[in-house]
Amino acid sequence: MGTSSEAAPAVLLVDDDARNLLALESVLEGGQFQLKQVQTGDQALLALMNEEFAAIVLDVQMPDMSGIELARLIKQRKRTQHIPIILLTAHYREDEHAVLGYDAGAVDYLTKPVNPIVLRSKVNVFVELFRKTRALAEMHRAAQAAEEALRLANAELEARNAALEREAEERQRRIRAESAQAEAEEANAAKDRFLAMLSHELRTPLSPIIHALSLLEEDACPPHLRETIETIRRNVRLEARLIDDLLDIARVRNGKMHLDLQTTDLHQILREAMEICRSEITKRKIELTEKLEATATTVQGDAARLQQVFWNLLTNATKFTPEGGAIAIRTAGPDASGQITVEISDNGAGIGAGKIARIFEAFEQGGSTGMAGLGLGLAICKALVERHEGSIKVRSVGEGEGSTFTVSLPVRIASAEIKPAPLASPSGGSGLRVLLVEDHRDTLETLRRLLLRRGYVVEAAESVQAALRVGEGYEFDVLVSDIGLPDGRGTDLVEQMEQRRPKGSFFAIAMSGFGTDEDIRRSHLAGFADHLTKPVEFMVLHEAIMRVLAASRTSASGVH
Repeated sequence: MGTSSEAAPAVLLVDDDARNLLALESVLEGGQFQLKQVQTGDQALLALMNEEFAAIVLDVQMPDMSGIELARLIKQRKRTQHIPIILLTAHYREDEHAVLGYDAGAVDYLTKPVNPIVLRSKVNVFVELFRKTRALAEMHRAAQAAEEALRLANAELEARNAALEREAEERQRRIRAESAQAEAEEANAAKDRFLAMLSHELRTPLSPIIHALSLLEEDACPPHLRETIETIRRNVRLEARLIDDLLDIARVRNGKMHLDLQTTDLHQILREAMEICRSEITKRKIELTEKLEATATTVQGDAARLQQVFWNLLTNATKFTPEGGAIAIRTAGPDASGQITVEISDNGAGIGAGKIARIFEAFEQGGSTGMAGLGLGLAICKALVERHEGSIKVRSVGEGEGSTFTVSLPVRIASAEIKPAPLASPSGGSGLRVLLVEDHRDTLETLRRLLLRRGYVVEAAESVQAALRVGEGYEFDVLVSDIGLPDGRGTDLVEQMEQRRPKGSFFAIAMSGFGTDEDIRRSHLAGFADHLTKPVEFMVLHEAIMRVLAASRTSASGVH
């Protein structure tokens, strides 16, 4: 549901017979939406000009304008073409009416007398999707405003830093070098705190949206809505990626970028990155050519970070390549110096000569197409590649001539290819008892419903003290807790729970909008077995529970 200040969604009922309108109102009354009734096609079009509707229930047989004709007019108008239309008829000739109705843009066709349960169910689905879409649009507008505020804040910080530098030069004879260094460190710390708080506030409302999408999919969602649901999910993930980029660039600047170095297969990483981008490449009808010709591909690296590099390069290539264009991926090597190279080229927008020298700087936009973004991706790519003792270069003849990015990495092992074993699919909750602690009401409710559907037994609380009271009479196996709670921190809750319960009787998983390395370290020190950064998709939480449960059982069997 929306907030109290947000108007309830409206549903338009169109029928020339007042008795039919009264019957429809009696079927649909009591829903979390408003009903507006009209009796002619002209009245319906006028209402659509002045108001916004989540769905239209439309009679086929009307004297002034048939429902089929009205549906065609509605779908021809850009402002109303997205509104779902349910056609009603008392005279149903299956083949003829089905073809006419769906050709006019209707999403469903019901025969009178209408089954009240079916009609209410269909209208409720469209209203809920409208509400979620409107909420996402509002959140997106807020995120854009936050992005602009961040740009202005960064400009102000840069101006302030420039002023401090000039002042430091004037005072150079009177102060020690250590004082200037301390001031710079404090400025960076302030920026880090600001970014951490901003990321937390932006992440928090994304979680219930992700969870609500999962609930919609599990509630027998009509097939024609799944593409819309996937669009919402893709954009939520994009917002989360932008937040991660902000934190990553802060880590890069402060030298705090942590890498989990392991032996890994570079071709496997490339294939996974291509698979992530494949749907968008296919959607834009871009031809993707793969020539993975390197003869040795095992490197010492952080697989997740390297995948981030190639995903970013592929995403940029896709974004700046027109529909019907081409992207080519080629690997070669190792060369005489033991380097394997990865080339990602496209025939898209290209890079102007004046921008190519600055393309790897933060907040730079290389393309000339006006695409949205913070301009952090390539700066992060460069930092990650260099942390792997490699290099990244770009070449482009100019705007409109495409571009080629080349990544070079040292081959560490000349042995056979490494093929990581696939992760086993986790089973259901199977009666595991969960204590869920979260002060964001929407996140708490949607996540609780998903856990129950997966077979978990769930008790919920919205604060530290409430969780402690619930824990007095509830023998839970898993504690899933937010870190920032109204009356304390999740780390305090874990410590108090461990004092009150037998050792090893439960394990804890943290969920938080704070996701820096220091936040994760503090969670582990407090006793959390895992720390998940919001927005947390349900399957990520489910897999974390199964993983920690398996590890705890293995540890217990080893003790005995």
